[in-house]
Amino acid sequence: MLKTVLIATDGSSHAAKAVEFGADIATKYDAELVLVHVLLRDHLSDALRHMLDVEYRAEDSQTPVSDIIAASPYGQFPLTHMIPKKTTDTNSALQAIADMVLSEAEVAAKKKGVAKITKRIEDGHVAARILEVAESVQADIIVTGARGLSDFKALMVGSVSHRLANTAPMTCIAVR
Repeated sequence: MLKTVLIATDGSSHAAKAVEFGADIATKYDAELVLVHVLLRDHLSDALRHMLDVEYRAEDSQTPVSDIIAASPYGQFPLTHMIPKKTTDTNSALQAIADMVLSEAEVAAKKKGVAKITKRIEDGHVAARILEVAESVQADIIVTGARGLSDFKALMVGSVSHRLANTAPMTCIAVR
């Protein structure tokens, strides 16, 4: 019945549960599993983004992005521990986080017995990119965490899982 299961993950604890649940479904139906991560650009405040992109350009500074973020008075960036210590630009940091989030999800899915796994890193508006990927791979189901890394933003403008559930043409499951 199900041929393709798409799991959107941001590396949060709810996303980890979604990976476990979605992998179980993919294993049961011998379905392809598509893991999607949309770069975490929304988690950089405007001030922190300015500091990283302008004041701490890679060519001007050898200060690692992880150190800049950790010292920032604007709040902690989620998943800072995943940024390689020698990373000196924002895009490389976000890419490194995406690679690690997807690698961890892939390991968890393989442990559940999923045979065919595809990993996708996307950039842009999170819900829109997930929907575009779901349509392009002809996903039968989308599995996400009920909450992600942007809980405060979700309270103000709605969560990604809520947007997906209300706009996707396929079944969506939000895992708690």
